[in-house]
Amino acid sequence: MSGNGRCGHLRWAASLVVLALAPAAVATAQPVTGDGGRLVLEEIIVTAQKRQQPLQAVPLPISAVAAETLEKRGMDEFTDYARAVPGLSFVDRGAGKNKVTLRGISTGVDQNHQSPVGIYIDETPVSYPSNEPDLRLFDVERVEVLRGPQGTLYGAGSMGGTIKIITAKPDLTRVAGAASVQLSSTRKGGENYALNGMVNVPLAQDKAAIRIVGYYRNEDGFIDNAQLSSRDVNDNETWGTRAAAKFALSERFAATASLLIQRTDVGGSQEINPALPGLTQSRAVPEVRNDDLDLYSLGLTYDLDWAELSSSTSYLDRIFDDVRDVMAFLGAPAPVWLNNVVPDRNFVQEIRLASAPSDSVEWIAGLFYSRRKSVLNQYAWHGGVFGVPVGTPLLDSTIRSRLTQKAAFGELTVYLDDRLKVTGGLRAFQVKEKVFKLSDGLIAGGYSTDMSDSSEKKINPKVNLSFQATPDILLYTQAAQGFRVGGPNSTLPPLNGVAAPSSFDSDSLWNYEVGFKSTLWNGRATLNLSAFYIDWTDIQVTVTRADGFSYVTNGDKAVSKGLEGEFSVRPMAGLEIGVAAAYTDAYLSADSRSGAGRKGDRIPAVPRFTYDLFGRYEWDMTAGWSAYTQANLQHVGASYNGFTSRVPAPDRQRGYELANAKVGVIYGETDISLFANNLFDKRAELFVDRTLGDARVNVNRPRTIGVNVMRKF
Repeated sequence: MSGNGRCGHLRWAASLVVLALAPAAVATAQPVTGDGGRLVLEEIIVTAQKRQQPLQAVPLPISAVAAETLEKRGMDEFTDYARAVPGLSFVDRGAGKNKVTLRGISTGVDQNHQSPVGIYIDETPVSYPSNEPDLRLFDVERVEVLRGPQGTLYGAGSMGGTIKIITAKPDLTRVAGAASVQLSSTRKGGENYALNGMVNVPLAQDKAAIRIVGYYRNEDGFIDNAQLSSRDVNDNETWGTRAAAKFALSERFAATASLLIQRTDVGGSQEINPALPGLTQSRAVPEVRNDDLDLYSLGLTYDLDWAELSSSTSYLDRIFDDVRDVMAFLGAPAPVWLNNVVPDRNFVQEIRLASAPSDSVEWIAGLFYSRRKSVLNQYAWHGGVFGVPVGTPLLDSTIRSRLTQKAAFGELTVYLDDRLKVTGGLRAFQVKEKVFKLSDGLIAGGYSTDMSDSSEKKINPKVNLSFQATPDILLYTQAAQGFRVGGPNSTLPPLNGVAAPSSFDSDSLWNYEVGFKSTLWNGRATLNLSAFYIDWTDIQVTVTRADGFSYVTNGDKAVSKGLEGEFSVRPMAGLEIGVAAAYTDAYLSADSRSGAGRKGDRIPAVPRFTYDLFGRYEWDMTAGWSAYTQANLQHVGASYNGFTSRVPAPDRQRGYELANAKVGVIYGETDISLFANNLFDKRAELFVDRTLGDARVNVNRPRTIGVNVMRKF
């Protein structure tokens, strides 16, 4: 890093400290009696190991963002909390199109099979290769991020880690509710507003309750389309509802049924053309996007005294529909656009038995089944090119996939003494996939059909050793295997006499790490650190040919190593300071057999340095009123959009810093705040995309200033 870069970072950090702590110098010397008066950090309970445990007692690198933190920091969507988690990086291409990476396990953006990160809404896996759904976070109990492979308890889709979004459940004991209204304005854009509401009602005291959540977002765009003379094209309208009913059928048996519906409509991409001035793109057609998600689930628990029996049944129904202008790629004299329509349905059933808490032996065992049916309907429409009549697509392709997974898993923890314990885990699973493809049109070379299938079995092991050195310091070390299933490739026409492979194999990695968790200063501070080394083999790489078709192949090897840390402290009443940081060095450890890169090339879309600095100060005023101010600074280091030895050379996404600030007052259960996101109006290059002939730069939202009013009862 250059000297100027270091000075720049120091100036940003100094700005944060001033923003967060300046009110402390002018606040009256009254004792803080509200929430900010707590000196001990609150204990967070997590379910990362499929049982409820205090975060600081789990010998794993886990970040947990509790409901209180989500509310205080105004975290409403994935990108709001993602930069605050060490080791987590992502490519933000707009709502429903995020690509998520943990610990550098990535080969870029265009992955067309299985994501290396498992994303869950409660007990349901919802991860996709590059179009991750983005659940709005109102009335969410917490977000848990498990770094490193989680193959034993979460399966083959969690080789890099797992993200869990846990929604708030019905409360059987009391009537409760919350509502909020937010109004804001984006520089170079327009007005935005958000509405949230929640109500919890017991139907029979301690026996049954319902909880209903509703939300609506209308975010104006900030990018203009010069070719169509359209302004603010990337507007976003999202609405959703969640409803849950909980029944305590006896003292031992409980059932919770829930429904989640979310609809997102986006008017255009958040990509600019770097050759045009300002926030401007040039598209021959509107690049609209729609994301419809329905999730139905039923959870059952039965207390057997010696163990708890749990069942989770869920059904996910998602339709993702987007449009991309491909006129530049084809060199066409008239508009040509690609329309992808992806219906996806997934049924998941898991049954597990977890032993009661013990100081000698604990265990968990379970069975998992999922059946996923997905379809990729791909059409290339046009405005009259190559002699093809308008209304007749250049490409009409349908790819149907059916993926079935069966697994048995278990973990056993043995306490060797009152401070030392060892945990071993295994997951044995079988995956079968069948693919049928039908294509027609000029681009596809005429009518053709193709059918393929694959099957694979695997056992994932892990071992973890932890030592409670003192009541406040936990040491641990772990070795765990991560795994991602292989599958068939669709048959492609030969290019220059070379045929694409008909299938690709699984890839796997071993993750080795050491770490510690500590609670300091009589509970007023926590410090958690971990160091890891990952050896990744037979990497699945997506290869895009010159004709635009792509396939997946294997053969690469990579290493990812790094450090991750989180620190929080309350040095005085009303003041809280925190930092989360990570260093990740991910690179090819041998020349690529797939032709993707050479030994030493950095893994695409993975920054080396990331950090989040946060400060909040709260103080009493008078007559039941309190006030607060807070700010945070987030840094994401530079990365590349391809392997660095590629020809032509890959684009470098420059590192960036974003700052957010917020001030507010609290009276009882009412919170009124004024906020500024992207306070200094910095433009971040989130990703540079040149895959289809034109230059596109994904950018962040400009400075947005607004007011939020929230009331709980």
